[in-house]
Amino acid sequence: MSLSGRNPRSHMATIFTGSKKAQRSNKSIRPPPEYHAPSNVTLPEWLDSFLFETLKASYQPSKTERAFDCNLESSQDKALIYAGTYLPRSYAECYCIFDDLFHTAEIAKAFQNRTTLNILSIGSGTCGDALGILSAIDENLPNIRQVFLTGIEGNKPARDIAKKLIHQAKQHYRFEIDFRTEDYTIDSFKDYIDTTCVLHAEGTTDILLSSKMISEMVSMGKEQPSQAYSNFLASFLPLLSPTTGICLMLDVATKVTEGGTWFPVLMNAQTSKTLESMPEFRIIAPAPCRELHGSCNNYCYSQKIFEVKHSQMPCDQSKVNYRIISRATGIVLPPKQPTPCVISPPTQFSQEKRAPCSSSIENTCNKDAFLINP
Repeated sequence: MSLSGRNPRSHMATIFTGSKKAQRSNKSIRPPPEYHAPSNVTLPEWLDSFLFETLKASYQPSKTERAFDCNLESSQDKALIYAGTYLPRSYAECYCIFDDLFHTAEIAKAFQNRTTLNILSIGSGTCGDALGILSAIDENLPNIRQVFLTGIEGNKPARDIAKKLIHQAKQHYRFEIDFRTEDYTIDSFKDYIDTTCVLHAEGTTDILLSSKMISEMVSMGKEQPSQAYSNFLASFLPLLSPTTGICLMLDVATKVTEGGTWFPVLMNAQTSKTLESMPEFRIIAPAPCRELHGSCNNYCYSQKIFEVKHSQMPCDQSKVNYRIISRATGIVLPPKQPTPCVISPPTQFSQEKRAPCSSSIENTCNKDAFLINP
């Protein structure tokens, strides 16, 4: 797919590769050999200014407060703290992930003739994740003329902020954005599926997004840790389009409770198990750890680190775990040799000079299992 014809816009992310900073423009089209999947970006100037100057969002990170402490019952002031603290990180995570995706030849081919896209975000919050995806679409899919974006969010202040942000975003993207945010409180994924089928008919969603929402459901006691990811996948994956459907399931890389199980461990195990009974869906990234194809007694986990630069923090870092899942009939990538997910080990495997997994290649940690375009 040709990526020519890009217009330099104020929303475009600045990519940092090593120590060099490269600003994207319509004169700089990166051929595959020169492409490096980004993990460091600068928040677009227009978004930074509107978020912190116009909306008066506040950047107040706390080591004790978790992202999901700002949810359904949050006030307007707390929602603005949530937006100022977490929106830049969510933007960076989703921008980097989808920029990498859209540089994959098979995925670019699947989308090359599309002029419209349907995006469904479950637990959309203030839409930082959706804005990251919109930027990646704007830069990489030149034929897109309209995006239908639906956000499901139960917190009114968050919905109000999202509406203002998306309204402002319409001035900075070359395609039309049809945005609607649905006021709905999810009590469980299984009970919610009837409503989602009304919003997005089965087989019509191009991009399904869940960003740090499943861990929130677990932490609020609405989903059991042993079933949360399985319930989400079983309920929502059927909504994906058979030709272009992609699901990003992203979550925190922390423990459920102090001294308890890691969320990434739960995601790894439940995703593999659930997809065994859903053969039309497959994981695109990360490349699966060889141990996940059989029994594994090593409770390792994988995480990806993203960094975003904005006016309130020169290097704002987030650590997440995610799975990208597609409908196999629409997007089929070349087969890869399974590689160990050795991004970051848990405590019992984090001793200095010790490999986190017995199956690591040559007992080293030199594979990034999340890369689609290595």
